[in-house]
Amino acid sequence: MAQTKIRREIEPRWVSEYVAEVYGKFPARFRVPLGSIPSGLEETYGVGKARAVFRPWRPEVDAVVILPRYLVLIEGKIFKLMDGLSKLPVYKGLVPLTPELQEFKEREILMELLVVKPLPWVEEAASANGVKVVTWAPDWVIKIWEERDKYWTREHTLRREERKKTLRSLGYE
Repeated sequence: MAQTKIRREIEPRWVSEYVAEVYGKFPARFRVPLGSIPSGLEETYGVGKARAVFRPWRPEVDAVVILPRYLVLIEGKIFKLMDGLSKLPVYKGLVPLTPELQEFKEREILMELLVVKPLPWVEEAASANGVKVVTWAPDWVIKIWEERDKYWTREHTLRREERKKTLRSLGYE
């Protein structure tokens, strides 16, 4: 089925603005692939091309900040906080296996979950798993976050129904 709406890429911009403001003087990488690459691919393609070929099958962390003694893994989640929270410890375990981060493998790894509004259960679970919850949201992110509250209002429900009706009339199911 064809896409009928342009997907908004909110989190990458939000994370990059956060990194620039908080860690601006340190090197950072964004959408960093994690984990090893099968040795068979490296033998077939060479190291560089093997990384590119296997890229779609590797998870990626939103950002890695390189501090003098630490690597900071940052995962930003506006809505699905559990997704970000559960990913970070797995990502931490993959860092030592990641070829792109081998030069930093001796550094301690810190984990940050970037959120708009913290929830008590998220903070409790994060603390139990060594994840720091960071609340940081410029006005443009708060506006997007607040849009979600309007989703179930009568006005927005009727608007969605009209849109669905129009799409069905155009042959989309």
